[in-house]
Amino acid sequence: MKQILAISGNTIKEGLRNKLFYILLGVAVLFLLLVRGCMSGSMAINSEQLGPKQVADFGFILGFHVIIFWGLALAGLLSMGALPGDIESGIITVFISKPISRFQYLMGKFIGVSAVVLLNVAILGIGFFFLAFLRTGVWEFKFFISLGVFALNIFMLISFVFLVSLATARIIAMVLGIVAYIFSVGIDFVFYFDNIRMVFENSSSKVLFVILKVFYFVFPQWGSTQFYAASFVSEIFGNSVMSFWPVIHTLVYIMLFWLIMVLFFRRKEF
Repeated sequence: MKQILAISGNTIKEGLRNKLFYILLGVAVLFLLLVRGCMSGSMAINSEQLGPKQVADFGFILGFHVIIFWGLALAGLLSMGALPGDIESGIITVFISKPISRFQYLMGKFIGVSAVVLLNVAILGIGFFFLAFLRTGVWEFKFFISLGVFALNIFMLISFVFLVSLATARIIAMVLGIVAYIFSVGIDFVFYFDNIRMVFENSSSKVLFVILKVFYFVFPQWGSTQFYAASFVSEIFGNSVMSFWPVIHTLVYIMLFWLIMVLFFRRKEF
């Protein structure tokens, strides 16, 4: 355990020294300030005045997606170089020559990268929470549940990029992670929401619908997990009979990525 904490601590220091952490944090703060400006008490939809709670819900769902966007960006950028950086510099030989197993090394790097990303998300989340309260007077504590559930997506993305970066160039690993995430959101959008799924099922060919359904169950459900996390701050995302399923699916995929990564890393020579 001490070895894992030592490696994770070193990774956290490297992450906090990385200028990308502060650049993305600063840009995200600017976007959140813009979102706060949208949380005006005089908002109206279809000539109907919104109450303070409705205005707060609107702002929190926007703020949630701003935070997760920049959190995912940071996760991809940090994870794509975490392992290749040590391999290319030769530092990894120092670690694995000590009484440290390769699994401990991977776990230490994973915890370190995850901690830096979650710190970024926590700073943005807490800051926006108080900014929104000062604007609307509403305490929306479920906002933190949303961010907590979404952390699973961050863990899965980091695990995926770690795995791919061991077999290909770091930039390719990040690009594949982004493409996979976007693809997942597109597929899951159809199947997560009951009304959309029913319309799509009745209007599309049966063969196409079956193919998409296979992708939905086989492919990592980043999109559905994101929708489920958002359901805690907006009823728009809470109308699926299978809402909790993505959490189980995501946990299974995280374990699967780790199983493949550990097996591959044990065979890799340095």
